[in-house]
Amino acid sequence: MNAPLVHKSLLLLATLALLLAGIAHAAAVEEPSTPLPATNSDPDAAMSGKDIYERVLDNRFDAYIEEIKMHSGDRGGNVQDTEMEIKYLNFRDQSKRILSKAIMKYFAPQDVRHLGYLVINKEDGSEDQFVYRPSSRRVQRINLRGEAIFGTDFSFEDIIPQELEDATYLRMSDGDVNGTPVYVVEVTPKEEQDSEYSKFDVYASRDTFVALRVLYWDQDGLKIKELNSVPDSIKMYEHEEKGVLKQIWIAEEQKIVHLKLESWTELYVTKYDPVVTLKSRHFSERELTKGR
Repeated sequence: MNAPLVHKSLLLLATLALLLAGIAHAAAVEEPSTPLPATNSDPDAAMSGKDIYERVLDNRFDAYIEEIKMHSGDRGGNVQDTEMEIKYLNFRDQSKRILSKAIMKYFAPQDVRHLGYLVINKEDGSEDQFVYRPSSRRVQRINLRGEAIFGTDFSFEDIIPQELEDATYLRMSDGDVNGTPVYVVEVTPKEEQDSEYSKFDVYASRDTFVALRVLYWDQDGLKIKELNSVPDSIKMYEHEEKGVLKQIWIAEEQKIVHLKLESWTELYVTKYDPVVTLKSRHFSERELTKGR
């Protein structure tokens, strides 16, 4: 073979080798931008983080009254009991602007008895928040984000019923909590939420979508809290909504630990009542001033 033909053949082979290498590299680094489609063997493979967390939030009724007790302690041996009532009403069918309203009132300790908060969660992601202090007998607008529940390791952000629009969601690799298979979702609160957390990871049961564990990071990126639900306390409730029987699951015992302060709080749901008739008038500033 003469020299020009050899040269052309070698050039062709080199070009082909580069082309094949480029294709192989692209196949190695390129990832699908959307979840893989579900298969018969893994029917929920296509669920996004948002889909999963929506199921977590769906573990509640459109209206309910909940009473909780909290037992708190610290490394110094100090303990305290706190009692609260939470009323919640879904407004999605009543308003294009308001998603939900919630009222929280202290029953104990005596120092804060009848102190109450009203939170109005709006479609644009913002919230109207109000406090009623019996000492002043006045209702004032405040920012509850980051404010601790009196004497506990829970902040109001931890127990105020959340809405799906409050954050963005990223599905992480599935895992398990003490042998129970879970979905793992990284939740990043939106900027308008003015959250005390930069993110929190939710470990939700694959069967009930109850959050078995939640890990919280502060705005400096440090993990500061860990919440765990007591598996034996998870209870199913049934109630008819809009002509359909709905079942939800609730963990009636949880424990949260503040990793930096080395303090802890145990939370007990002592009453959960979905068989209630709550109206818009039950979530007013006037209602906030009423006693138990």
